[in-house]
Amino acid sequence: IAFEGCGSAHYWGRLAEEHGHTIKIIAPKKVTPYRQGHKTDKTDAQAIALAAQHNEIRSCPLKSIEQQTLQSMDSTRTFLIKQIRASQNHIRALVYEYGLTIKKGRTNLFKTVQEVLEEADNGFPLCLRVMLSELLELVRQQEEKLKVIEKEKRALASTIEPCQRLTAIEAIGPVGASKLYTALGDGRSFKNGREAAAYLGATPKQHSSGGKVVILGIDKKNMQKDLISTLYQGALSVICRLPEKPNTVKQQWLINLVQRVGRKRACIALVNKNIRTAWALLSSGQEYQSPLIQN
Repeated sequence: IAFEGCGSAHYWGRLAEEHGHTIKIIAPKKVTPYRQGHKTDKTDAQAIALAAQHNEIRSCPLKSIEQQTLQSMDSTRTFLIKQIRASQNHIRALVYEYGLTIKKGRTNLFKTVQEVLEEADNGFPLCLRVMLSELLELVRQQEEKLKVIEKEKRALASTIEPCQRLTAIEAIGPVGASKLYTALGDGRSFKNGREAAAYLGATPKQHSSGGKVVILGIDKKNMQKDLISTLYQGALSVICRLPEKPNTVKQQWLINLVQRVGRKRACIALVNKNIRTAWALLSSGQEYQSPLIQN
Protein backbone atom coordinates (compact mmCIF):
# COMPACT_ATOMS: atom_id res chain seq x y z
CA ILE A 1 0.00 0.00 0.00
CA ALA A 2 1.43 3.37 -1.03
CA PHE A 3 0.72 6.57 0.91
CA GLU A 4 1.59 10.17 0.25
CA GLY A 5 3.45 11.61 3.23
CA CYS A 6 0.81 13.70 5.03
CA GLY A 7 -1.04 13.97 8.32
CA SER A 8 -1.84 10.57 9.92
CA ALA A 9 0.17 8.71 7.22
CA HIS A 10 2.23 6.89 9.85
CA TYR A 11 -0.91 5.90 11.78
CA TRP A 12 -2.50 4.35 8.69
CA GLY A 13 0.83 2.81 7.73
CA ARG A 14 1.14 1.06 11.09
CA LEU A 15 -2.48 -0.10 10.84
CA ALA A 16 -1.88 -1.52 7.36
CA GLU A 17 1.31 -3.28 8.52
CA GLU A 18 -0.62 -4.93 11.36
CA HIS A 19 -2.86 -6.49 8.70
CA GLY A 20 0.09 -7.90 6.78
CA HIS A 21 0.53 -5.25 4.06
CA THR A 22 3.81 -3.82 2.76
CA ILE A 23 3.95 -0.04 3.22
CA LYS A 24 5.52 2.67 1.11
CA ILE A 25 5.23 6.33 2.23
CA ILE A 26 6.33 8.79 -0.47
CA ALA A 27 7.12 12.46 0.08
CA PRO A 28 4.63 14.84 -1.64
CA LYS A 29 7.39 16.54 -3.67
CA LYS A 30 8.20 13.14 -5.21
CA VAL A 31 4.55 12.54 -6.13
CA THR A 32 3.81 15.96 -7.66
CA PRO A 33 5.77 15.43 -10.94
CA TYR A 34 3.61 12.39 -11.75
CA ARG A 35 0.31 14.23 -11.41
CA GLN A 36 -1.44 14.83 -14.72
CA GLY A 37 -3.97 17.65 -15.02
CA HIS A 38 -5.64 19.40 -12.11
CA LYS A 39 -5.22 18.33 -8.51
CA THR A 40 -8.09 16.02 -7.62
CA ASP A 41 -8.41 12.88 -5.53
CA LYS A 42 -8.30 10.80 -8.71
CA THR A 43 -5.18 12.42 -10.18
CA ASP A 44 -3.48 12.30 -6.77
CA ALA A 45 -4.15 8.56 -6.49
CA GLN A 46 -2.82 8.00 -10.01
CA ALA A 47 0.33 10.01 -9.24
CA ILE A 48 0.95 8.04 -6.02
CA ALA A 49 0.51 4.76 -7.91
CA LEU A 50 2.98 5.82 -10.63
CA ALA A 51 5.55 7.09 -8.13
CA ALA A 52 5.29 3.90 -6.06
CA GLN A 53 6.25 1.78 -9.08
CA HIS A 54 9.67 3.45 -9.39
CA ASN A 55 12.26 1.75 -7.22
CA GLU A 56 14.60 4.74 -7.44
CA ILE A 57 12.12 6.93 -5.54
CA ARG A 58 13.00 6.68 -1.87
CA SER A 59 10.17 6.06 0.60
CA CYS A 60 9.99 7.60 4.06
CA PRO A 61 10.70 5.28 7.02
CA LEU A 62 7.58 4.29 8.94
CA LYS A 63 7.71 5.74 12.46
CA SER A 64 6.82 3.71 15.53
CA ILE A 65 4.61 5.03 18.33
CA GLU A 66 7.78 5.72 20.36
CA GLN A 67 9.33 7.78 17.56
CA GLN A 68 6.12 9.67 16.87
CA THR A 69 5.73 10.51 20.56
CA LEU A 70 9.22 12.03 20.63
CA GLN A 71 8.46 13.92 17.42
CA SER A 72 5.22 15.29 18.90
CA MET A 73 7.09 16.52 21.97
CA ASP A 74 9.73 18.13 19.74
CA SER A 75 7.12 19.93 17.65
CA THR A 76 5.32 21.13 20.81
CA ARG A 77 8.63 22.36 22.23
CA THR A 78 9.34 24.29 19.00
CA PHE A 79 5.81 25.71 19.04
CA LEU A 80 6.21 27.00 22.62
CA ILE A 81 9.61 28.54 21.86
CA LYS A 82 8.08 30.45 18.95
CA GLN A 83 5.20 31.59 21.14
CA ILE A 84 7.57 32.84 23.85
CA ARG A 85 9.68 34.72 21.31
CA ALA A 86 6.58 36.26 19.72
CA SER A 87 5.21 37.37 23.09
CA GLN A 88 8.51 38.94 24.10
CA ASN A 89 8.83 40.77 20.79
CA HIS A 90 5.26 42.04 21.14
CA ILE A 91 6.06 43.49 24.58
CA ARG A 92 9.20 45.17 23.22
CA ALA A 93 7.20 46.67 20.36
CA LEU A 94 4.50 48.03 22.68
CA VAL A 95 7.03 49.65 25.01
CA TYR A 96 9.04 51.06 22.09
CA GLU A 97 5.98 52.98 20.87
CA TYR A 98 6.26 55.03 24.07
CA GLY A 99 9.93 55.84 23.50
CA LEU A 100 11.49 53.13 25.64
CA THR A 101 13.86 50.51 24.22
CA ILE A 102 14.66 47.22 25.93
CA LYS A 103 18.07 45.58 25.65
CA LYS A 104 18.41 42.06 24.34
CA GLY A 105 17.82 39.16 26.68
CA ARG A 106 15.06 37.81 28.88
CA THR A 107 16.51 39.36 32.07
CA ASN A 108 16.52 42.87 30.59
CA LEU A 109 12.95 42.43 29.34
CA PHE A 110 11.53 41.47 32.74
CA LYS A 111 13.62 44.06 34.57
CA THR A 112 12.60 46.94 32.28
CA VAL A 113 8.90 46.07 32.25
CA GLN A 114 8.86 45.78 36.06
CA GLU A 115 10.44 49.24 36.27
CA VAL A 116 7.79 50.60 33.89
CA LEU A 117 5.01 49.11 36.00
CA GLU A 118 6.45 50.43 39.29
CA GLU A 119 7.19 53.97 38.10
CA ALA A 120 4.08 56.14 38.41
CA ASP A 121 5.15 59.22 36.40
CA ASN A 122 6.48 57.69 33.18
CA GLY A 123 3.46 58.53 31.02
CA PHE A 124 2.19 54.98 30.52
CA PRO A 125 -1.63 54.74 30.63
CA LEU A 126 -3.21 52.59 33.33
CA CYS A 127 -4.82 50.21 30.82
CA LEU A 128 -1.42 49.68 29.17
CA ARG A 129 0.17 48.89 32.55
CA VAL A 130 -2.47 46.22 33.16
CA MET A 131 -1.92 44.78 29.68
CA LEU A 132 1.87 44.69 30.10
CA SER A 133 1.48 42.91 33.41
CA GLU A 134 -0.80 40.30 31.83
CA LEU A 135 1.57 39.82 28.87
CA LEU A 136 4.50 39.36 31.25
CA GLU A 137 2.54 36.75 33.18
CA LEU A 138 1.71 35.03 29.87
CA VAL A 139 5.43 34.75 29.06
CA ARG A 140 6.06 33.21 32.50
CA GLN A 141 3.29 30.66 31.94
CA GLN A 142 4.63 29.76 28.52
CA GLU A 143 8.12 29.30 29.95
CA GLU A 144 6.76 27.02 32.68
CA LYS A 145 4.94 24.91 30.09
CA LEU A 146 8.16 24.69 28.06
CA LYS A 147 10.09 23.45 31.11
CA VAL A 148 7.46 20.77 31.74
CA ILE A 149 7.59 19.57 28.12
CA GLU A 150 11.40 19.47 28.13
CA LYS A 151 11.44 17.57 31.45
CA GLU A 152 8.95 14.99 30.15
CA LYS A 153 10.88 14.62 26.91
CA ARG A 154 14.19 14.07 28.74
CA ALA A 155 12.53 11.50 30.99
CA LEU A 156 11.11 9.62 27.98
CA ALA A 157 14.40 9.77 26.04
CA SER A 158 16.32 8.47 29.06
CA THR A 159 14.21 5.29 29.01
CA ILE A 160 14.89 4.62 25.31
CA GLU A 161 18.04 2.52 24.93
CA PRO A 162 19.08 3.77 21.43
CA CYS A 163 18.94 7.40 22.64
CA GLN A 164 21.24 6.52 25.53
CA ARG A 165 23.82 5.07 23.12
CA LEU A 166 23.61 8.07 20.78
CA THR A 167 24.44 10.56 23.56
CA ALA A 168 27.90 8.97 23.81
CA ILE A 169 28.82 10.53 20.43
CA GLU A 170 30.69 13.83 20.62
CA ALA A 171 28.45 16.88 19.97
CA ILE A 172 25.21 14.91 20.44
CA GLY A 173 23.23 15.59 23.61
CA PRO A 174 19.80 14.35 24.74
CA VAL A 175 17.92 16.67 22.34
CA GLY A 176 20.00 15.71 19.32
CA ALA A 177 19.87 12.01 20.23
CA SER A 178 16.07 12.00 20.44
CA LYS A 179 15.78 13.86 17.14
CA LEU A 180 18.16 11.44 15.41
CA TYR A 181 16.30 8.42 16.75
CA THR A 182 13.00 9.94 15.63
CA ALA A 183 14.35 10.49 12.10
CA LEU A 184 16.37 7.29 11.60
CA GLY A 185 14.60 4.73 13.78
CA ASP A 186 16.56 1.47 13.81
CA GLY A 187 18.50 2.56 10.71
CA ARG A 188 17.35 -0.42 8.63
CA SER A 189 15.54 1.81 6.14
CA PHE A 190 18.90 3.05 4.83
CA LYS A 191 21.59 1.09 3.01
CA ASN A 192 24.48 2.94 4.64
CA GLY A 193 25.39 6.01 6.66
CA ARG A 194 25.90 8.12 3.55
CA GLU A 195 22.29 7.49 2.50
CA ALA A 196 21.08 8.45 5.99
CA ALA A 197 23.08 11.70 5.90
CA ALA A 198 21.69 12.54 2.47
CA TYR A 199 18.14 11.83 3.69
CA LEU A 200 18.54 14.30 6.56
CA GLY A 201 20.15 16.94 4.32
CA ALA A 202 23.73 16.94 5.62
CA THR A 203 25.36 16.39 2.22
CA PRO A 204 26.20 19.01 -0.46
CA LYS A 205 24.18 19.47 -3.63
CA GLN A 206 25.61 18.28 -6.93
CA HIS A 207 25.12 19.85 -10.35
CA SER A 208 27.17 17.79 -12.79
CA SER A 209 26.96 17.52 -16.57
CA GLY A 210 29.14 16.24 -19.42
CA GLY A 211 31.53 14.49 -17.08
CA LYS A 212 32.22 17.67 -15.14
CA VAL A 213 31.45 17.25 -11.45
CA VAL A 214 30.27 20.39 -9.64
CA ILE A 215 29.71 20.18 -5.87
CA LEU A 216 27.64 23.01 -4.37
CA GLY A 217 26.73 23.95 -0.79
CA ILE A 218 24.30 22.25 1.56
CA ASP A 219 20.73 22.14 0.22
CA LYS A 220 18.87 24.16 2.86
CA LYS A 221 15.47 23.63 1.23
CA ASN A 222 15.53 19.84 1.49
CA MET A 223 17.23 19.42 4.87
CA GLN A 224 15.54 18.73 8.20
CA LYS A 225 16.43 22.18 9.50
CA ASP A 226 15.54 21.70 13.15
CA LEU A 227 17.61 18.52 13.43
CA ILE A 228 20.59 19.83 11.45
CA SER A 229 20.65 23.10 13.42
CA THR A 230 20.68 21.16 16.70
CA LEU A 231 23.54 18.96 15.52
CA TYR A 232 25.39 22.01 14.16
CA GLN A 233 25.22 23.80 17.51
CA GLY A 234 26.58 20.71 19.23
CA ALA A 235 29.37 20.42 16.66
CA LEU A 236 30.29 24.08 17.09
CA SER A 237 30.46 23.62 20.86
CA VAL A 238 32.85 20.68 20.49
CA ILE A 239 35.05 22.44 17.92
CA CYS A 240 35.33 25.58 20.06
CA ARG A 241 36.58 23.44 22.96
CA LEU A 242 39.14 21.32 21.12
CA PRO A 243 42.25 20.72 23.26
CA GLU A 244 45.67 21.80 22.06
CA LYS A 245 46.90 18.23 22.39
CA PRO A 246 44.28 15.80 20.97
CA ASN A 247 43.54 12.55 22.80
CA THR A 248 41.44 10.78 20.17
CA VAL A 249 41.68 10.22 16.44
CA LYS A 250 38.50 12.22 15.96
CA GLN A 251 39.91 15.25 17.78
CA GLN A 252 43.04 15.10 15.62
CA TRP A 253 40.87 14.91 12.49
CA LEU A 254 38.84 17.93 13.62
CA ILE A 255 41.93 20.03 14.40
CA ASN A 256 43.40 19.32 10.97
CA LEU A 257 40.04 19.99 9.31
CA VAL A 258 39.56 23.36 11.05
CA GLN A 259 43.04 24.45 9.97
CA ARG A 260 42.32 23.43 6.37
CA VAL A 261 38.72 24.55 5.69
CA GLY A 262 37.71 26.74 8.64
CA ARG A 263 35.41 26.33 11.62
CA LYS A 264 31.99 26.45 9.91
CA ARG A 265 32.78 23.88 7.24
CA ALA A 266 34.33 21.68 9.88
CA CYS A 267 31.04 21.86 11.82
CA ILE A 268 29.08 20.63 8.78
CA ALA A 269 31.61 17.84 8.25
CA LEU A 270 31.25 16.79 11.90
CA VAL A 271 27.44 16.82 11.58
CA ASN A 272 27.71 14.55 8.53
CA LYS A 273 30.13 12.22 10.33
CA ASN A 274 27.96 12.06 13.45
CA ILE A 275 24.87 11.15 11.41
CA ARG A 276 26.78 8.30 9.77
CA THR A 277 28.04 7.17 13.16
CA ALA A 278 24.51 7.33 14.59
CA TRP A 279 23.22 5.18 11.72
CA ALA A 280 25.95 2.62 12.39
CA LEU A 281 25.04 2.47 16.10
CA LEU A 282 21.30 2.21 15.45
CA SER A 283 21.59 -0.45 12.74
CA SER A 284 24.16 -2.60 14.55
CA GLY A 285 23.12 -2.12 18.17
CA GLN A 286 26.72 -1.52 19.24
CA GLU A 287 28.11 0.94 21.75
CA TYR A 288 30.04 4.02 20.59
CA GLN A 289 33.84 3.85 20.88
CA SER A 290 36.18 6.67 19.92
CA PRO A 291 39.69 5.38 19.01
CA LEU A 292 42.48 6.87 21.11
CA ILE A 293 45.74 8.14 19.62
CA GLN A 294 48.47 5.58 20.05
CA ASN A 295 51.57 7.07 21.68
